[in-house]
Amino acid sequence: MGGNDAGNVLGPTVSTGIFKARRTLLIFSIVVILGALLGGSTGVKAASTLIEVETAGNIIINISAALVSVIFLSRGLPIAMTQAIIGANIGVGLLVNGINAKLLFLIVIGWFLTPIISFALGFIFLKFFALIFRGIRNLQLRNVVLHTLLWIFTLYGAFSLGANNAGKISGTLYASGYNMILLLLLSGLSLALGILMLGKKTIYTVGRELIPLDDFSSMVSVLSSAFSIWLFSLVGLPVSASHASIGSMVGVGYSRGVRIQNKKIFRKILFSWIQAPLYGGLFSALLFSIYKLLW
Repeated sequence: MGGNDAGNVLGPTVSTGIFKARRTLLIFSIVVILGALLGGSTGVKAASTLIEVETAGNIIINISAALVSVIFLSRGLPIAMTQAIIGANIGVGLLVNGINAKLLFLIVIGWFLTPIISFALGFIFLKFFALIFRGIRNLQLRNVVLHTLLWIFTLYGAFSLGANNAGKISGTLYASGYNMILLLLLSGLSLALGILMLGKKTIYTVGRELIPLDDFSSMVSVLSSAFSIWLFSLVGLPVSASHASIGSMVGVGYSRGVRIQNKKIFRKILFSWIQAPLYGGLFSALLFSIYKLLW
């Protein structure tokens, strides 16, 4: 998940050459750990009520989500990992008749709202910050302010990512009685490891292929996606960084009068949002059925 979502948040800044990839990924991974530790408990508690399953089921859910992520990362496509994990939960949950239908409904609503909210924020924030920056006459000062805000919003995105993703990874384990602090730490560390090992591949798909962004529009895009992810983290709903990132980039582009430049990649990403939960559910249901037959 860390490798997948690094591209979603960092794509607008690293791929355009604003930040250097290696240094940014390292700093980003550290802040993701802090986000998981300081902001992830609400999401963990909420996710722990989605399904009732034993330890073997937990393992199968994570294996299934990992298989889905490997398939898409090998193609350089940042998928909606949230949907892969929730899909894997549903696959097992249907077999054990233990799904929290109310929570599942709220999560699905969150999936639809995330790109819409991110699009709206990107569109509005671009207009807002354009007014502010036009008031800064000194070009050197404007550049300093811009790059300072870029770093602040990128780190905010890392923190939001850690806070929102912790529950997706550890929710079912918390329901099994594991210690919250330990789960948050392991979630943060695993996200950080994924960012460092796999993040560079997806960064360039998101940042270069969809909509051309300059320094200013990259800043607004990162802020918009980070803010929308954080909003859902406050109520403990696991949402997709892919939905937030794509929504914000398209919103910023439309606000500037720029349209999607690679519609083929855009269609692939949109289609992967449908495939991710489907594959996750099928893999987990198949593996769990085999487990029950053998044991």
